[in-house]
This record gives sequence, structure tokens and C-alpha cells, in this order.
Amino acid sequence: MPGSDDAIDFSDFTDGLFHGAASHLVDRFLLAPGVSGGRLCSALLDPASMTAILEDYAAARFPNSDRRSSASMWAQWYFGFLIPPLLLLASAADSLVPHEPEHLRVLLDGEHQPLKFLLTDPHGQAAPREADAFARMELFVERHLSPLVFSLSARSGVSAKVFWMSAAVVIDYTSDVFLKPGQRSFKPLTEERLLPNGNRNPLFGPYRPSGSEATRTRRVCCMRYNLEGIERCPDCPLMPGTARARTERPGLISQTAGALLDPNG
Repeated sequence: MPGSDDAIDFSDFTDGLFHGAASHLVDRFLLAPGVSGGRLCSALLDPASMTAILEDYAAARFPNSDRRSSASMWAQWYFGFLIPPLLLLASAADSLVPHEPEHLRVLLDGEHQPLKFLLTDPHGQAAPREADAFARMELFVERHLSPLVFSLSARSGVSAKVFWMSAAVVIDYTSDVFLKPGQRSFKPLTEERLLPNGNRNPLFGPYRPSGSEATRTRRVCCMRYNLEGIERCPDCPLMPGTARARTERPGLISQTAGALLDPNG
């Protein structure tokens, strides 16, 4: 890719990338060519590696809770710290979303929870002028997100729909809160039932239709209500509407994503 006519140097776009509502992500994502710390994201597709990570996380963070729910929570941290920086970077650079899992490394904290991501290849590919949100995200979904969802589901026994919807919530939140007005939005990824090729869109509809954001619920439960010490999210589809107390600030679109993406959420 380096030297090609459509190559982009991401290092030209990282200064000031995280500001305002996204300022806390500055400690969660780093462009780090040549760095070998953490684990390759491609290694998470290995059954033994993924199983070990999820088991270690459950034992350290939720030893007395449902293992499937802890796997779902692990994935929410992964999506919450990886997807927003990649979308912000692609929007700033007017590029395709960085997608190769072998060029991304994840650092885990002492409880084996995703802590930080490193992008080790500073080169990106410019998006064609006519490229829509699907075209910009296609390779990330095909080469990173889809294989990871399969790996997570196979190792945890959790339906793939749970992971797809958790990723969709983060995409939706990033588009509504982190991207500035006028920047290319990725929200169509969660609004269209079908992909451009006519296949079903696994990211469609993270929320049930509602006339009010105050009564909006997730279409698929993330299962966090089974975790000891973790509050049920106000977007939970299993919680009666009369019991749901919204405490969000203006602009905080999703409590589910906000708990991970907003340090004050």
C-alpha cells in the first residue's frame, strides 16, 4: 500500500483526533508503527486464545456470574474502545476504515479486559469519492468484525446477534455523539435492513422502534443483568418501561454505549 496513489498516512490525522465527548479515548488508541506489545487482534480468531482470554476475564472480573454474560461484557469493551477511534480516524482522513486484524493489537488490563488498541500500520486507503458508509466499512466488517463475532460466539455459546447488536450500538453512538456535524456518518450501517449486495445486514436495528428516546430499548439484550456488581442498563429490553430511569445528559444517545464510551456516563 505505501507509495500507491490512493495511500494515506494516518499520522497526518491523529493530532487532535480525540476531543470533546471523545477526549477520553486518547488513552485507548494509539498509532504505533512497529510496536509489538499486547496481542494481535488476529490471534483472537484462534479458538484456544479466545477461550483462554474469556475464561481469564470471567475468573478475574466476574467469578460468581454467568460466563456467557461476562463474554458479552468483554466484547462491549472491545467494541467500545476500538470502533470509535477507527471511525473517527477514517472520517478525518477520508479513508476506508482500517480493517486488517494483523495490523491491530489489543492490550488487556490486569483483569484481562480490553484496555487499549494499537494500530501498527500507519498507511490507509483513500475512500472513493462516491463511497458510502457501507463501502467505507465493508472490509472492516468482512475481515475483522465478522470473524471476531464468529469466534466470540463459538467460544462463549452466546448468540452472534448479541455481539452484532453490541457493535451496532457503538457505531450508532459514535455517529450521534463523537462525529461532528458535516462529517461522514456511519449511521446508515445501523439503519438499513439489507446490505448493498442484497444480503441481510447484521448491524441493522440495534434498538426497537420507539416514539421517544426515553422509552427506547435494545432489540437484543446484552445479558449484563446477569453480572454481579453491574447495573442493568436503562436500554434493557427485559426491564419494564415504568421502571426505567433515564439520567442521561443532553447528547448522551445510548446508556449502553455511554457506560463504556463516556467516562462520566
